[in-house]
Amino acid sequence: MREVISIAHWLSETPLARRHDRALRGELLRVPKPIPWDAFERRRYPEPALELATDLAAKLANGEYASIALFTQITAGLALGGAPFDLVHAATRIASDELRHAEYCLRMAELCSGGKVTLQIEREALLSNIPNAMIREDIDFLVLKYACVGETLAAALLTECRRRARDKVAKALFTSLAGDEVGHARFGWYYAAHRVKEWSLAERQRLADRLAEFVSGVESALFIGRDAPAGSEAAAKALGVLDSATQRSIVDDVMTREIVPALDALGFGGSSMWAARGRA
Repeated sequence: MREVISIAHWLSETPLARRHDRALRGELLRVPKPIPWDAFERRRYPEPALELATDLAAKLANGEYASIALFTQITAGLALGGAPFDLVHAATRIASDELRHAEYCLRMAELCSGGKVTLQIEREALLSNIPNAMIREDIDFLVLKYACVGETLAAALLTECRRRARDKVAKALFTSLAGDEVGHARFGWYYAAHRVKEWSLAERQRLADRLAEFVSGVESALFIGRDAPAGSEAAAKALGVLDSATQRSIVDDVMTREIVPALDALGFGGSSMWAARGRA
């Protein structure tokens, strides 16, 4: 017998439902503010600062481009799993945002480097990090890991990049990225708020077990920032580059004030995960 997927129209009981209705009425259409690329003056900055800014932008471009596949997979799983229409709609918008981010960051990397920059994405790592998300529990895990935790971290770090940047182009870039990442994180937490009442104790425990390794490794993974050599610190800061001390401070703050309490509220034991983190 053929297997049939039944899809019914329904919306989640979260603020995304109201946002979805407004989007359908055309109230949320927005055109991203253009980045003033031509305003970048490479000669104003010493090479060590430009190298750090190039590395930052290229790494961001890599991550954003890989996220296109991730959120496309999540969207497919939500759509074929009969998820509320507002959640599916929100997920579709994230993938297009990530493509724009990747292009922006790649362009910034080329401005800083003064030449062509090519993304290097490891296919095996991509495949291992993005399982076939046709099983609802896999979708839950991907949203919790990448949207809830990952995008919340990204929003905090990019907001700090924006705050310290003095270069006109860098500030515009980080303003655009950070604003979108906040929306992506909200999608994740609203999704979790929708799903929390549906998880059994066994499902919640399995998800917690899968999340624990990632959460406990966040601090060590982000322990080292991009420290400029003597004489280039101010220039690196002007380009939005985060030094190690600043990066550690932002990670600790967002984990302890936002992410861990939210995971605790969902019943995942975020405090225990964070307490077990690996120390560099």
